[in-house]
Amino acid sequence: MASVSGTRHSRSLGEFYRYLRENGKPATSALVAVMRKMLHVLNRLIADPH
Repeated sequence: MASVSGTRHSRSLGEFYRYLRENGKPATSALVAVMRKMLHVLNRLIADPH
């Protein structure tokens, strides 16, 4: 659910999701890719909060 909300409210995640969909990814695969991208961003924030 966080990835669905992220695609609707975050500009960068929404653009990433639309890019994947336009290039032929199925909706569920695109959402999983958004989830992974969110995890990478969160892990980076934990490593360097500034």
